[in-house]
Amino acid sequence: MARFLLAVAALAVFAGVQAQTQDMHLQETGSAVVLAHSTFAHGYRHGYEEGYHAGNTDINMGRTLRAKLSETRDLKTGYIVQLGPKRVFEAGFRAGLKAGYTDGYLGRNFRAVDTLRALAAALDDSSPSADPKHVHFDDGFATGYSNGFQRGGADNSSAAQIDFRVVDCTQFQPAHQRDVAAEGSYCEGYRRGFALGHADGFVLRPEGARMEASK
Repeated sequence: MARFLLAVAALAVFAGVQAQTQDMHLQETGSAVVLAHSTFAHGYRHGYEEGYHAGNTDINMGRTLRAKLSETRDLKTGYIVQLGPKRVFEAGFRAGLKAGYTDGYLGRNFRAVDTLRALAAALDDSSPSADPKHVHFDDGFATGYSNGFQRGGADNSSAAQIDFRVVDCTQFQPAHQRDVAAEGSYCEGYRRGFALGHADGFVLRPEGARMEASK
């Protein structure tokens, strides 16, 4: 009986690993490491691709720009349980969907891969002891994206892209005493998420979309 249970457990682990490796985004050169660290970023990658294709199709078919995410419910998220918490993945998917759809509709470049590759710079693909499942990193990435998106939408500068290395990170609040190692992992994610969110907030400002749509 014990051998049987061990065999079942081994098969479950193998199935989980196999499911992960079947996701093509986890095989992308340069960007795979940040997707493996962040469920939010991985969801974003899926959402951006789906949104970009939908936007490109809509403009080529002469359809009007979809104003609500509810109008894209027919799109598949590509989520499987091995990718992490569903709510986090779907939050990233919605963020990527909005950015990708607008880029595709307005004829911009498909920028998600290059952007994520830049955000993966200097990111260790190992799992730190203070954050073995990258929970703090992922939390930081999602929070950073939200804050960056707000800042980018209100930023009057001419540059959408910012260097994540210069982003301040002061929001980490561990449940108990200060954990420097966990804070480091959180901030690694926060800075990268902030840079991504800032870029999206900047290019998705209503005035910018109206200007490009009128060209």
